Amino acid sequence: MNDDFFAPLALRGEHVCDVMIRAQAEGPGRVDSPWGAMMIHYIADGSFSGPRLAGRVLPGGGDWPALSNDGRSSMRIDARAVWETHDGARIFVRYEGYVVFPPPAERRDADVASLDPAKYYLRTTPIFRTGDERYRWLNETVCVGVGRFAPGGLGYRIYAIG
Repeated sequence: MNDDFFAPLALRGEHVCDVMIRAQAEGPGRVDSPWGAMMIHYIADGSFSGPRLAGRVLPGGGDWPALSNDGRSSMRIDARAVWETHDGARIFVRYEGYVVFPPPAERRDADVASLDPAKYYLRTTPIFRTGDERYRWLNETVCVGVGRFAPGGLGYRIYAIG
């Protein structure tokens, strides 16, 4: 294969929306098992807005990230939520991804919201499902989220990949 073969395959991204998610203060927290540990957090609420989507994140979803056991300070994200658009459509969102923290954040008491987001890696791959015709395009769109931690939650900028 040569470069000409791959030239038409350029990756493009279109900003879809920004989402802020606030975690519930109470939740199960860390659960250890023979297969590794998980940090369980539930969604209190949130909002999203952007050129293609706007609305609110409904309470009740959550994140069940698996903590790495390879000596690195990282997590595999496994989250689900329901979004309600400004015009009443409901959208189920499931996303996986990874967080890799710098060494100072390895402590359990570290304030991750104060970390410079350029110093850690937080990426997700949201998959959207909806029956609403106005947002049907989401069902067939590959997206990537670039995230950062915030006090009491986190935020993502989501891009549709073309």
